[in-house]
Amino acid sequence: GVVMADRKRIKEVEEAAENADYLKKQKRIKSEITRLKKIFKDIDPNKKNLVISTIHDIAFMNITMEDLRESIIENGTTIEYQNGKDQWGEKQSPDAQTYLQLSQKSTQAMKILLDCLPKTPPKTGADEDGFEGFVWGRDDE
Repeated sequence: GVVMADRKRIKEVEEAAENADYLKKQKRIKSEITRLKKIFKDIDPNKKNLVISTIHDIAFMNITMEDLRESIIENGTTIEYQNGKDQWGEKQSPDAQTYLQLSQKSTQAMKILLDCLPKTPPKTGADEDGFEGFVWGRDDE
């Protein structure tokens, strides 16, 4: 009776908390997508449709990396392990491994977006010394 009802209520509260965390993360990802779309608004319209999934991937990776960063700050970058009774030591934590992998993938994805930006920025004012034109006109590949 009562114990079963308490367990059911605890499970409902836990599921509601998980759902709230999920929704909060979804909202953070959507905000990051919006932020990235503003940054990369000058991408050629023909390329925009090709890179929208890259923007979504980067947003997901950025938010996930924020969460992993918090966990790494709290728990460190290593964990203890034990294989058998005499083999034990420390190894890189799964969070640290995942963070490094996401960081590398995010950098690669960001380069794709940066390569899609126009080489010359929109004209906003006089280019007094020609430096801006030099920097934006270069092909760094």
